[in-house]
Amino acid sequence: MPVLEVGSVTKYYGSDLVLNGISVSVEERDHIGLVGRNGTGKTTLLRIMAQAVDYDSGSVAVAPGRTVGYLAQGLGYDSGNTLYEEMKGAFARAFRIADEMRELERQMADPKMVDPEVAGSERLLDRVMQRYSRLSTEFEMCGGYDYDVRIKTTLFGLGFREDDLGRVIDTLSGGQKVRVALARMLCSAPDVLLLDEPTNHLDVDACEWLEGYLRSFAGAFVVVSHDRYFLDATTNKTWDLDGRTITEYPGNYTFFVAQKELARERQAEEYERQQELIHRLEEYVRRYKAGNRTTMAQSREKMLARIQRIEKPRESPSMKLGFGKSARTGRLAVVIDRVSKAFGRRRLFDRVELAVGRGERLGVVGPNGSGKTTLLRIIAGDLAPDEGSVALGENVSVGVFWQDLRGLNEESTALDEVYTMRDWTLGEARSYLARFLFRGDDVFKRVSVLSGGERNRLALAKLILSAPNVLLLDEPTNHLDIESRHALDQAISEFDGTVICASHDRYFLDQVATAILEIAEGRWRLYDGNYSYYREKKAVESADDASTEDASVEAAPRTGAMGAGPSGVGVTRVGDSRVQDRARSRPRNRPREASREAMQEAGLIEAEIEQAEAHLAAVEALLASEDLYSDGGRAREVVIEHRAIMEELEKLYEAWERALGEAETTGGCED
Repeated sequence: MPVLEVGSVTKYYGSDLVLNGISVSVEERDHIGLVGRNGTGKTTLLRIMAQAVDYDSGSVAVAPGRTVGYLAQGLGYDSGNTLYEEMKGAFARAFRIADEMRELERQMADPKMVDPEVAGSERLLDRVMQRYSRLSTEFEMCGGYDYDVRIKTTLFGLGFREDDLGRVIDTLSGGQKVRVALARMLCSAPDVLLLDEPTNHLDVDACEWLEGYLRSFAGAFVVVSHDRYFLDATTNKTWDLDGRTITEYPGNYTFFVAQKELARERQAEEYERQQELIHRLEEYVRRYKAGNRTTMAQSREKMLARIQRIEKPRESPSMKLGFGKSARTGRLAVVIDRVSKAFGRRRLFDRVELAVGRGERLGVVGPNGSGKTTLLRIIAGDLAPDEGSVALGENVSVGVFWQDLRGLNEESTALDEVYTMRDWTLGEARSYLARFLFRGDDVFKRVSVLSGGERNRLALAKLILSAPNVLLLDEPTNHLDIESRHALDQAISEFDGTVICASHDRYFLDQVATAILEIAEGRWRLYDGNYSYYREKKAVESADDASTEDASVEAAPRTGAMGAGPSGVGVTRVGDSRVQDRARSRPRNRPREASREAMQEAGLIEAEIEQAEAHLAAVEALLASEDLYSDGGRAREVVIEHRAIMEELEKLYEAWERALGEAETTGGCED
């Protein structure tokens, strides 16, 4: 029996249909990711499931005796209680039971209760003891015996410290209040969790703690999140809300993406085949309806009427990002020379010393409040360091994206924000904004009424127009839906300039970063590689040698460019494929001989392509099988294998085209 069930729910906001006959159920131990573009109704559906908002038709049912906990996006506490006292409120039932148990203990200690001469005392004592036993069991189940441990474990896991326990809630930041709301809900231990963007305001360590908590959570949950790593780590089922309807997929986010793409491809193929059939039948009817084949034409006309039309796959709108070719800088884009910064007695970082080479992509990570944004502000020239200096390289033009979106004018329209940045017509400006999903009257919306995602997209539109060759990005994926994040991943990956980015988005950092700068507890350390490599290195570092490592950083800071020695020349490290190896080893012979060798090379690559395509077909057949998803580990391996084959095929296609191009170029030359 489902623990929570939604039946044929329809919801309008005014005349706008948001949800159309949605039916879903949450079973025991379901860990569900609810995904979809911004504005599709994910939060609305979650609020309906929590019975926090009315709906126009349908039903919502919670199984008897089950409890539901709902974390609204951005919900925080306003309270005069201390943090610890507020958290104790999650165990209010346990404390009420404790009060009743103390009263029963008082009754059992009454001499009259054990006096055989008092009529009925034995029966009364028996009833009291039975009641006490039941309450004792319930007290344990409510967390009465370990509430202190649970409170501190949850708070510390979400980034609070021991000295925060006595702080008054009203003195906390907005992000901290949201974390309090999350911590209290987790401590209340409902049977079903409904979580709307729970990783907002969490740093990486807190995200990973929450992932571990949810993986081991004995109940069910439905989570709305744009954090792709978080969804992959915690969910075993995916609900895709698209076009006011919902489709359920087995597996986590990665499996869902693979399955949805395969389903879209199959639908497209079936649609095209059906359209060809319809065209042939219609043409036959047109030609022969009035001729000597009237009966057969009528038969085909009836066949046309019986056909269940396959819907053409919809192309969902997505951002069209692209920075274009940027002006070339010198070998070093940014040089940070022994930069230190403190606010009062709190030191954020000390003597940061590194050089960022042209084309490098530096990801900056660390806990909330560690100084990531502060370092970006110092590089941008918005804030002076206490010590040291920052120098920009030759021909550097800096473009900055701030997470507070301070570059937008609240009173301006979206059109106003971009129109003055370039000499173009209104039509050209509107066409440009359409690439960022501002269409129709959306371009006339004032910044003050834009959603977080819309503001973010507008800021990115302005950033690209500034034509930078060095990007400073402060949480650029905030408020973006997953599709828009994919578009940004690709745009930054293709950007030919230099990037320094502070982000909690682990997937984004994996895609774009070539090095990671960690800032934490007043110290800093540089790691080569992307985010996954950084986490691997962190995992093997023991706490015992932490002080030794810190000393080495202080004694010998990284002063050269990332991926380079002291010379300061940045080096991009790219793995070599076997195709590249062959191309590199091929001798430079006379043109016609070179042409023949290039054709031979193309033939070899073509054979590899055929093998890879056959392998791909076999793997896609596996992905299409529902049986695969009964084994989560095996399913993940297959998805990873599919991704690797696609990447290899892309390389092979490129190598094949190069070989053919070389054969064509050299084949026409005379000896």
